[in-house]
Amino acid sequence: MRFVSRGGIAALVVLSAGGAAVAQDVEELRVVYRDSSYVTAVMEAAEAEFEAAHEGVDIVLEPIAASSRDYYTKVSLMNQSASTAADIIYEDGFYVTADASAEFLYPLDEMLAGWDDWSKFNEAAKANGTSFADGKVYSIPLGTDTQGIWYNRKLFEAAGLPADWQPTSWADILDAASSIKEAHPDVTPLNIYVTKASGEAATMRGMLNLLSGTPGGLSGNLLDPEDQKWIVGSQGFRDTLAFMKEAYESGYLVSDSDLQEPRLQNLVAEQMATAGEVAMFIDGSWIWSRWEESGNAPWAEWQETLGIAKIPTQDGADPYFTSMSGGWTIAMSPTTPDKELAFDFLTTVANYENSLTYSVLAGSIGVRDDVNTDPAFLDANPTAEFFSSLVQYTNFRPALELYPQVSSLIQETMESVTVGGASVEDAAARYDRQLARLAGSDNVKSAE
Repeated sequence: MRFVSRGGIAALVVLSAGGAAVAQDVEELRVVYRDSSYVTAVMEAAEAEFEAAHEGVDIVLEPIAASSRDYYTKVSLMNQSASTAADIIYEDGFYVTADASAEFLYPLDEMLAGWDDWSKFNEAAKANGTSFADGKVYSIPLGTDTQGIWYNRKLFEAAGLPADWQPTSWADILDAASSIKEAHPDVTPLNIYVTKASGEAATMRGMLNLLSGTPGGLSGNLLDPEDQKWIVGSQGFRDTLAFMKEAYESGYLVSDSDLQEPRLQNLVAEQMATAGEVAMFIDGSWIWSRWEESGNAPWAEWQETLGIAKIPTQDGADPYFTSMSGGWTIAMSPTTPDKELAFDFLTTVANYENSLTYSVLAGSIGVRDDVNTDPAFLDANPTAEFFSSLVQYTNFRPALELYPQVSSLIQETMESVTVGGASVEDAAARYDRQLARLAGSDNVKSAE
C-alpha cells in the first residue's frame, strides 16, 4: 500500500482480493518539528495514540534538523503558502506573537475553553503561547525554563557566607561578591552576561532577570503590553545598569577578554564552575544537564558543591523574587482543513503522559502543575522542585517583531557602561534616543 498526498486528504491505495487497486480517502495531518531525541519521542508517542483513536487519520511527522533560528526560517518559508504549510507546528514561544500577527497560527481560545486539562497548566507558563499583540492564545506550551543564581557552597563557606545562601536584595548579591573577592582573590565572584558577545543571553539572563525585579517590572520599564509602547526614561533600567557597572568596576565579573568571548556561556558552566573558579553565576535551569555523565562536562560532585538561590527583586519588595522564562509550544496552522481534528492532536501531544515524557527527557520545567509534582519528574531532575517553584515569579520577553533590534540595543547599552566605561546616565539617554528611533515616536512613552 502507499499514500498519495492530496492536500489534507491522502489517498490510501490498497490491493483488493482480485489484485485491483482501490483508493480510500485517509485524512492526513502533517506535523513539523525541530528534530531532537526528546521531541521525536513525544511526537511518535502522540502519533501512535492519536491514530489508534482516530481511524482513517494518518499523522505524518516531518522533523527538521536545524538550529533554532534556521528551523524558524524554514518553517516561516513553509508557512508562506497553504500548499506547503504544515497542519501542526512545533513553535518556539519566542516567535508566537510574530507568527500570529503574520497569520501563520490559528487562535485556540475557544477550543481551549472546552478542554478540561487547560486548567492544569500554570497561568504564568500560558503566557508563552499567548500573543503580545492581541492577548489570544495561539499555542499550547510543552515545557519551560526559569533562572536562578548558582553558587559554590564551598567557596561561600570559606568566605564566611552561609551554605544555604538566599539573597533578599541586589545589595545582598554585591555584599556576597565583596566577601568572595576578599577571601578568594583568584576566583571570579559573579558572572552576569553584559556584552554583545553573549547575544540574547546578555539581554534575557543579564538585563531582564534584573530589570523584571525593579518597581514596575518589565511592563513599567521595558514594554507596556496594554498599549504595546516601549518605555523610555525608566528608573528601573538605569538602576539595572548601575548594578552592572558597580559589579564590573568592583572587579566582580570575569575579565574583559572573557566578557568578549562568544562562548562565555560554555566557559562558565563547563570550565569555570567545575574548576571552582566562579563563585556565583546567574543562569538557567537547564545548566545542570551539562554536568551529568552524559553531558558536555561530567562533574560527579556538582550536587554537593553547588547551591541555587532565587533572584531577588531589587530591594526585596513584593513579589520578592523574579525570573525569566522561554520554552517551546505546539500550535496549528490556520490553513489546516479540519481544525477540530488538529486541536485533538495538539491536546494529545500536550496531555499528561506526553507532557511528563517531554519534561523528563528534555530536562525542562513542566508547564502543567500535575507534571511538576509527579515523582517521576522530580526523580529525573535533581533541580526540578526548585526551578518549578520559580514559575510563579517568572516573566517572558515581549516577543514583538521589533524585539530583536531592541535586544541588540540593550546589549550595546550594557556593554557601554561596563567595558566601555560610559556613565549610566549617558548610556541610558542614548538608549532612550535609539529606542525612539527604532520604534517610532508614536510607539514609545515615558515611564510613570
